[in-house]
Amino acid sequence: VASFLAVFGACGTFPGNRFRYSVKMGDRSIHEKNTSLVVPVKNVIVHPQFATFTTVENDLAILKLLYSVNFTSNIQPICIPRETFQVEAGTKFWGPHGL
Repeated sequence: VASFLAVFGACGTFPGNRFRYSVKMGDRSIHEKNTSLVVPVKNVIVHPQFATFTTVENDLAILKLLYSVNFTSNIQPICIPRETFQVEAGTKFWGPHGL
């Protein structure tokens, strides 16, 4: 069960009314309609030291969901790599093949 989502590198995407957002999760294919769940966002907590769009420092927000979500085969938590994990700049991660 999850009631929070961490958003990395997206603080600048919350202009104006931060409480009109929702999170869509569980989508595995743009062609399937029954695998997703849309949950309204109750609150957005932006890192207190996030200052501008010109730096990636402190570019982190936590989204408090309006209600908790149960994990399913399509809705799972992500794994955060260890601090020592290195990737090249520009590497993209999406899906099982990094697409």
